[in-house]
Amino acid sequence: MGEKKRRLAAGSARSEHHADNTAQLLHEAEQAHRALRLQEARSLFEKVLEIDPLQPYGWRGLAMLAWHGGTLDAALPLLAKAVGLAPGEAVLRWQYGCALQQAQRFPAAEEQFQAACRLRPDVAQYWEDLGIVQQALGETGSAAQAYRRAYDLQPSLSRRLKQATLVSPIAPSGAAILAERSQVEAAMDALLADPPQVDADPMRMVLWPNFHLAYHGCCNRALHMKAAAMYRHLFPSLDHVAPHCRSPRKVDRKIRVGLISQFFYNHSIGRTSRGLFAQLSREDLDVTAIFIAPTIDDQFSRFIRQQSQHTLDVPRDLPSARKLIEALELDVLFYQDIGMDPFSYFLAFSRLAPVQCVSFGHPDTTGIPTLDYFISNDLYEPPGSQADYSERLFLLRNLGSLAYYYRTERAKPQKDRGYFGLPDGEHLYVCPQNLFKFHPDIDELIAGILRRDVHGKLVMINGRIEHWTDLLRPRWQASAPDVMDRIVFLPRMNSEDFVDLIAVCDVMLDTLHFNGMNTSLDAFAVGTPVVTWPGALQRGRHTQAMYRKMGLSECIVEDAQSYVDLAVRLGSDAGYRSAMKDEILRSNGVLFEDLGVVREFERFFQEVAAAT
Repeated sequence: MGEKKRRLAAGSARSEHHADNTAQLLHEAEQAHRALRLQEARSLFEKVLEIDPLQPYGWRGLAMLAWHGGTLDAALPLLAKAVGLAPGEAVLRWQYGCALQQAQRFPAAEEQFQAACRLRPDVAQYWEDLGIVQQALGETGSAAQAYRRAYDLQPSLSRRLKQATLVSPIAPSGAAILAERSQVEAAMDALLADPPQVDADPMRMVLWPNFHLAYHGCCNRALHMKAAAMYRHLFPSLDHVAPHCRSPRKVDRKIRVGLISQFFYNHSIGRTSRGLFAQLSREDLDVTAIFIAPTIDDQFSRFIRQQSQHTLDVPRDLPSARKLIEALELDVLFYQDIGMDPFSYFLAFSRLAPVQCVSFGHPDTTGIPTLDYFISNDLYEPPGSQADYSERLFLLRNLGSLAYYYRTERAKPQKDRGYFGLPDGEHLYVCPQNLFKFHPDIDELIAGILRRDVHGKLVMINGRIEHWTDLLRPRWQASAPDVMDRIVFLPRMNSEDFVDLIAVCDVMLDTLHFNGMNTSLDAFAVGTPVVTWPGALQRGRHTQAMYRKMGLSECIVEDAQSYVDLAVRLGSDAGYRSAMKDEILRSNGVLFEDLGVVREFERFFQEVAAAT
């Protein structure tokens, strides 16, 4: 053998040795990771990369250690490195997509899942995960196709349920809303005919309650009751009764009340619930704040923990959470929101207190038979509104809102229009709601205002998922192309900037069918007038209740023409706008830190506890 051939043979042998050694080290590293010998696993993955820096599964291993250790931000560039080294490996694409999804980088996650599906179109899980991110993005047509492909490859109940409950966050039209609702109802009827899934856990199926139905401008009682019946039928394990609920209430102690949510932090729920923890009577009530994991530590959550008599943290595991909550032997369990989080939705099927109730946190009936009361307000509800609820309606009396609401403190120096890139000398109409509140019925009102006021601009805030903005723009481009250049979308911002933005605008436009709550209170705190058109359901009547509590009615309108007329008058007539602002600032004290709210909730707790 010649020298050249000997060198080549020796090199080949070394390469094979390295490859064998790398494969063995990878195997040992992955075994150590599975056994939770994390330091050993890290050392082994690093050895792999010392031998072969281009080994993608070495980088993947370090990424998974970082991710499982709680540092997702550190895992993402490592997974990107692995994918860059082996772009044809479907599993790497899929794992990178899962990490991006958890980081809520949905467009990037969609790209990786699509690549995984192209590389391995026979893997059902890849198609299901693609559907999940497309649903989050609002691409419901594409999501439905992905779910169907996953189901065709590997049928499962979870995939049928995902298809059955698929609802668009940004509806393209009123007709599309009605069509989706019809499809949801038909799919639920079909699932009600399926056999029960004994011992199955819906939380392991990555399901989502019908959150977006609340924004359709329709009564949802029948649909929510059908959904609850479907879940109770399919998942018998949801039915659970705490032992103390089978016995008469102990009357020789304070009324035990638990308030429960995943959102006890700087969130609309944290802002509207924190005052109750601080102000509810310690003499008559024993109050526990129940935090659902994952918890967030911020000034709001710390305030709630400090002000509560007791706190309880429960994991996102239904049996464990039930056991922890039933040990409290509560008299009243008050869900601050049902429908915003799948865990609290499914937990509410259990009977964990003799009285279970819900209120305006997500202001829609639940359809869940174990929820006894919906707490509302006589200034919210039109006549006959009990028909909108599966729960018994309990009306608090003469309240501007159902929150002991702390007036938002404005940072100093306060921002001006220039800070937000907005022009002086133009009339600014702000509608800073989440984009899923923009029912198609509001489109003609926005167009009418901007056509009447040629110096007007509509100020919006980008969607929580930025792609939602891209879904709303085409709808408006089709209905009002002549005013699109005067609709401005701003980036999402912190709460201090949010209030300053409202303050520098001339008029706030209240969304139809689902009004502002925190947003309207923030507007009234700084005197910005809000044009509101009350709907038939209480979630479209919050702002008018605030006006009625203040003794003001001029900004409450009764039809589309009046909405446009009033908005344009407020936007273009500086004197009229200033007078209205002065009226609001003189009267708005009744909306903030109102002990009447607390006393009314205490009345509810006392009356329902006495009746058990």
